[in-house]
Amino acid sequence: MKKVRCIILFFLASLSAFLLLSSQPVSAQSDNPVDQTVRRAPDFGVGTVWLDEGAPAPHHIADYKGKVVLVDFWEYTCINCVRDFAVVKRWYGKYHSYGFEVVGVHYGEFNIGFDVSNVGAAAKRFRLPWPVVADQQGTTWKAYNAEGWPDRFLIDQEGNIVLKVFGEGNNRVMESKLRDLLAVDHPEVMKVELDPDENEFTPQCGVVTQEMFLGEIYDRSAVDNLGQHHTGDTVEFVPPHSPPDGGAMLVGKWRIEKDGVISQERDTGAEIRYHAKELYSVLSVPKGKSIRVDLFQDGGPLPKDAGGSDVKFDAKGAYMDVTESRMYYLVRSPAFSGHLISLRPDGPGLTINSFTFGNNCQTADAP
Repeated sequence: MKKVRCIILFFLASLSAFLLLSSQPVSAQSDNPVDQTVRRAPDFGVGTVWLDEGAPAPHHIADYKGKVVLVDFWEYTCINCVRDFAVVKRWYGKYHSYGFEVVGVHYGEFNIGFDVSNVGAAAKRFRLPWPVVADQQGTTWKAYNAEGWPDRFLIDQEGNIVLKVFGEGNNRVMESKLRDLLAVDHPEVMKVELDPDENEFTPQCGVVTQEMFLGEIYDRSAVDNLGQHHTGDTVEFVPPHSPPDGGAMLVGKWRIEKDGVISQERDTGAEIRYHAKELYSVLSVPKGKSIRVDLFQDGGPLPKDAGGSDVKFDAKGAYMDVTESRMYYLVRSPAFSGHLISLRPDGPGLTINSFTFGNNCQTADAP
């Protein structure tokens, strides 16, 4: 099954003009992130695990008849999805009483995304007030022809998909449509104030480095000194030079996997060069293991005013305690800029899956 990465859409002049930063399979390319083709909404597929919180929720599309439903495909390590939660939460708060429902369908990008306990913990951490289903076999993903994360499908009261929005952005289009549907039975909903029509992808926000994968997922790795080594190889890396912008370098012994690279000893390191304001990384550890990861910027300690929400400081400098497999918030620079960031784990077993970035307009650390 083809999987596509977490998509960042840069909208420039209008809702239809954008740059899709991706070098993934052709199915990831979309000439129009907004699709108004009407079709029957598929039911949730087999092999799904429902993670109900609070009151029981219907587990079939037919049971939502008479409701307006947003089916939100998300991935718990995807910063684009995390940023989108704040938007969907606002809609849920404003329109739920009028018959608006949300179902979050989680389909994993990395292996850790198919551990249901990880998905459940993430749903609680992000405080998602709607039902979540773990699409363990991708049957729902395929039935909806989902393209990436986030991918949102709006379903009317008769069970028809009437709008699809792929990637971040086009929020005014989605909110306007769901209000129009709800107004059929609740005309008073039109008095509810629309969210501000914000655009976090204008040129003034800054264009960040493309998402970086350290393993061979999507047959692409940002590791500049990977050489002829491939998945399954354990390699003693000696970096020949500093990484280029958008590239990574490994130091010491690492094992290459499809998902990422795994440290094999104490004296290892990884460094990346990028330009952005925010830096995030998907990091994995074995269950029950804790690994300290020291952080350095441009050859010196990471400054305190640049630490992300997961970063701590002690006499040795900046560090993170990686205790679970998830996305971590590494850097929040005072200004959009370019940097060389080094990660040095204090022991073996750390997997570095990917790095993603945020611009001047994407500064919220939590949904």
